Amino acid sequence: MNIDTSDRRRLEECSNVLLLAPLTPTGNRACLELLAATAPPEEANVAAVTYTPPPETWISDWNAHVDRLPAELSFIHANTVETTGEDGENGVPEGVTVSRVDPNQPMDIIAPLSEQLTRWADNGNQTLVSVQTLTVLLEYVDFDTAFRYLHILTHRVQAADAIGFYHMDPDIHDEETVNTLKTLFDAVVEVSDDGETWSVRETYGDRSATSDHVQSHDTDVSAPDSEEGLFASIRDSLSGVFSGQDRSSSGGVDDTNADGTTSAAPQTGRQTSADSGVDDLPDDVMLTDEDRIRELLTQYGGRMKQADVTEETDWSKSTVSRKLSKMEEKGLITRVQVGRGNLVFLSGYEPETAKSPFEQETD
Repeated sequence: MNIDTSDRRRLEECSNVLLLAPLTPTGNRACLELLAATAPPEEANVAAVTYTPPPETWISDWNAHVDRLPAELSFIHANTVETTGEDGENGVPEGVTVSRVDPNQPMDIIAPLSEQLTRWADNGNQTLVSVQTLTVLLEYVDFDTAFRYLHILTHRVQAADAIGFYHMDPDIHDEETVNTLKTLFDAVVEVSDDGETWSVRETYGDRSATSDHVQSHDTDVSAPDSEEGLFASIRDSLSGVFSGQDRSSSGGVDDTNADGTTSAAPQTGRQTSADSGVDDLPDDVMLTDEDRIRELLTQYGGRMKQADVTEETDWSKSTVSRKLSKMEEKGLITRVQVGRGNLVFLSGYEPETAKSPFEQETD
């Protein structure tokens, strides 16, 4: 994704930017490239928030696509699954801070974020905040909770003269959800499924609309009466959910909605053809079907859309559903309904909530 000078200047004038991109390696690479294009890494402070992939994955992907790490880097990993080795976080350089928070309590991110923003206030670098992704955030909490959290977060980022980037897959959520969240941001960047085309649209919307939404839900989000108050540090983990190289492609795959109807899944930038079926795999590839699905999930950072599993394997939707059901019975994966389809999580990367807030909407 090449950002021209005019668009870069427009983004530099923003405080908070919504990135609408697919939940694929292409979309997650766009997150990292957008950060690097906004400020040179050697002149950037990056506070990264992520949910499933750990900080070391984010660092590995950054090195693969951007090369030089930011001058200052801090992670908040909204996931309670431990990924530390005997010597601490695997693959995390010395001086890079990592804190963990409960993904079911998004307000817990605000305090560490504020502390980190304050610490970087006078170091001369451009501070960038990256939240990856809002799609997974909405898997842990209901929409109103997420909206109130983002309302506070975006204002804190603006007050610190930082620039925040918030990734979301628009094809997983309904149009009303996406349009309501857009009111929180100064600009929207839209990236195509193949990553080749993108656009920047300034919104600079009237924040009174967001204030009305927050007040209508009678929410007290004032700072506690402690010394730190609402402010603390953002040491989060914006990790790319993509490991390995992207695959070029075109074409979409139908998926089944909760009401039994079908809708076209978004193009994911991966190649499909009549010749790419699973029956045409070389004889020396001895992976079982379950091994193949687990390998796909690993390449995608532990989670992917069920429709993408169908496209990658070229199996029918019913075949994929049966195989995933068997894997779920064995505890190898977890499926959670989000919007119009399912997200498939590899064991150890799944959300901790027993039920998706979106399931009630599809009953």
